[in-house]
Amino acid sequence: MNKPLVSIIVPVYNVQAYLDRCIQSLLNQTLKEIEIILVDDDSPDNCPQICDSYAKKDYRIKVIHKKNEGLGLARNSGLELATGEYIAFVDSDDYVDLTMYENLYNTAKRYELDTVFSNFKIQNNNKIHIIQQQKEFKIFRDTEIINDLLLNMIATDVSVKKERLIDMSVWRAIYSKNIISQYNIKFESERLFISEDIIFHIDYCSHAKAIGLVPHAYYYYTVNINSLTKKIRTDRFKMSKVLHEEIIRRGLLNGLPQLVIQRADRFFIGYARSNIRNLCKSNLSYTKKREVVLDICKDKYWEKIYSRYPIKKMPLSHRIFLRCIKNHSFIILYLLSNLK
Repeated sequence: MNKPLVSIIVPVYNVQAYLDRCIQSLLNQTLKEIEIILVDDDSPDNCPQICDSYAKKDYRIKVIHKKNEGLGLARNSGLELATGEYIAFVDSDDYVDLTMYENLYNTAKRYELDTVFSNFKIQNNNKIHIIQQQKEFKIFRDTEIINDLLLNMIATDVSVKKERLIDMSVWRAIYSKNIISQYNIKFESERLFISEDIIFHIDYCSHAKAIGLVPHAYYYYTVNINSLTKKIRTDRFKMSKVLHEEIIRRGLLNGLPQLVIQRADRFFIGYARSNIRNLCKSNLSYTKKREVVLDICKDKYWEKIYSRYPIKKMPLSHRIFLRCIKNHSFIILYLLSNLK
């Protein structure tokens, strides 16, 4: 087998109902020079056996069986084994268009790009809709990667209503293996940082020279109610504080401009707003909702945000929500969260 052009890393955990669909979409890629690395993260169902079965049928499939450590560290295990010119990541309950990696690879080579992002589609039951973040082909080079891409991946400018212009998910792109290896770029555990993808992108984009965004949607993200990211957790605010501090620390360490602090603050505010809305809409008891939301509102961590973030420049709806947090107005937060 010649050296693969793209190594596709697939962490596998408790996705028995989805795994065949995922693997089939990779095996049938129009780009044949690929390797598929299935990382069994000590899955409790039949996924380990399914992985081994596919490895026996196709030489391009490699299987790693490891103790359970979570998504981020499973990806790292795949990186250690990957030999491709580019790296891709796929979540095992999702699937991809059969032309995805041929098109992304050809685009990368034609324009000498370190990374190519695509749009994606969300599948919820039998309904599919496209997340059209990029409407035309665009290339970011040198300082544009930080100022126009990465900062807008963390969060938008204070006056913009949309939370971010560029999605932070790693599964919709291919990445230069050379950059990842040269700078020893790894994923952090999502058990430590609730969004490990943004940390990866801060490290990676700081060293990239050219990144492209294509308007086509090749990745199918499946709404899986059993996914960890879909479950209601009462510790998300606590973890978002840790992530907020790490975005600032990692950003400044990688030479990002001071503006990263304001974007990180915007990220934190938006995350708290989303967290409160999800809690208020959840099946927790009203008493529990009130308790958790008020704990968020009263947290002393907000003081540093209020002291430096330009609240008066925020969109009106965002400003109202933040004012309710500051005033501990649970009933209004509850009503706002449940508005259609």
